[in-house]
Amino acid sequence: MKHVFARTLRNCSFIAAVGLAAIYGGPSFAAGKDIVFAVGTPILNLDPGVGTDTYADTVKFQIMEGLVQTNADTGAIEPMLATEWNVADDHKTWTFKLRPGVKFHDGTPLTSADVVASINRIIAPGSGLNRSSDLVDIAEVKAVDDMTVEVITHQPVGTLLQLLSLNSAVIVSKKSLEEFGPAMDWHPVGTGPFKYDSHVPERSVKLVRNDDYWGRAPVPDSITFVAVPESSTRMAMLETGEADIVVDVPSLDIPRLRETKGITLLRKPTTRVAHLGFNTGATPLNDVRVRQAINSAVDRQGIIDGVLGGLAEKTDSIISPGLHGYAAQELYPYDTDKAKKLLADAGLTDGFAVTISTPQGRYYMDREAVEAVQAQLMEVGIKAEVQVVDWSSYLSMLQEPAATNKIQMYFLGWESNIDDIQYILDTVFDSKRIPPDGWNTMFYKNDEAQKLADEIRSEVDVAKRDALVAKIQKVIMQDAPWVPLFTYVKVTGYRSNIEGLEFYSNDTYRLRNVTLK
Repeated sequence: MKHVFARTLRNCSFIAAVGLAAIYGGPSFAAGKDIVFAVGTPILNLDPGVGTDTYADTVKFQIMEGLVQTNADTGAIEPMLATEWNVADDHKTWTFKLRPGVKFHDGTPLTSADVVASINRIIAPGSGLNRSSDLVDIAEVKAVDDMTVEVITHQPVGTLLQLLSLNSAVIVSKKSLEEFGPAMDWHPVGTGPFKYDSHVPERSVKLVRNDDYWGRAPVPDSITFVAVPESSTRMAMLETGEADIVVDVPSLDIPRLRETKGITLLRKPTTRVAHLGFNTGATPLNDVRVRQAINSAVDRQGIIDGVLGGLAEKTDSIISPGLHGYAAQELYPYDTDKAKKLLADAGLTDGFAVTISTPQGRYYMDREAVEAVQAQLMEVGIKAEVQVVDWSSYLSMLQEPAATNKIQMYFLGWESNIDDIQYILDTVFDSKRIPPDGWNTMFYKNDEAQKLADEIRSEVDVAKRDALVAKIQKVIMQDAPWVPLFTYVKVTGYRSNIEGLEFYSNDTYRLRNVTLK
């Protein structure tokens, strides 16, 4: 079956803005030639195997490509470095034909050896790469000939094509892997429409056009991603023309920018679930009644309306309502009396003190949302201190092993990179993914949930799988390693001379098709 699509097995500040180009290490950009993209946090790493955030993912997607890609509008799987594919009757052996005439940025031609080296590097046991969980279902990748590869899975996987569209599955030059090895974080050699040029640590990353691109060469000469944590500064950069694209337009700025000549706003729901995570090994958060009490003490809708200006939708599970497998879990309506009783049952009638860690500028109104939670928890006797941490340090803190991890509660937003619950189960809730070996930053272990997750991974009957995913959400929500808060609605601002900007619901962008009027 050629072009087997996803789900095969189930039918399938103004002054502050002045001179920012110099501050962030970039030039002053000429209109129509170069694009300045202002994001909220620094780009920390460009290794496909290392996950930091979706801003880094966006940069990677301009440089490197996978066998397939996801259409930003329809979600359909489309050819990329593979032109066609089929799956064998065992539903475990997939064969991909590679696109001829493709060259990497180092001039070497794309062959099956590059595919084998790229994916096997990620799935290798003990790789130490925190994105290895993305491809955990892949057992082996083999070259059939120079332009044909086989991807073999442990069991039938209906979401394999979606997984192969992730940036952890992009194909890089085998020559570059042999040359740079672990240092490829700043030596990414892909086949994409833009090439890595340079970066200023913690400030900017510059890409330049790949004039030898196998497809239509992109229009912009270059793209420079600059880290600008303050939203007011990003908006000023957009209005003065110092930035061409900015993320996370605040709700209060939307009416003004909507009426500003030369600026366009793109509003789109995401799959990112903002949540408070608990270190389930830290006292008293190791008591499920305390975690449930905090769930009941948080007024989610109040935060959406009062802090986010409506740019979010309330969620009551570990994934957003738009994803396959979502099952509403109405366990924790806002109820301060219930919260106080649960605390009393846990022997904490007088409450307790806790620290909530948060980044600032990584997510829309992240610090402000946490401060709202801080005030709400005070109503039930919980004295929360808000600790704001820079993004790079924050990721390091979250990845500390249990023995040295100092975080008690934290604010984070997990998006689903595929249209299915499996990604979140494998990446965040798997007990084998506890730091430093993954992103189970709650140190969450539940034998029933793990057993269900393993069953879900191999279940091909749609009705049985749907029942399993509903059950696992109930188990996890009752165990309450998270306080799911809301799913973000993203507003991106850009200069109106830009056309063809693609935004994905997993909070990434592609600029391959951007043109400049």
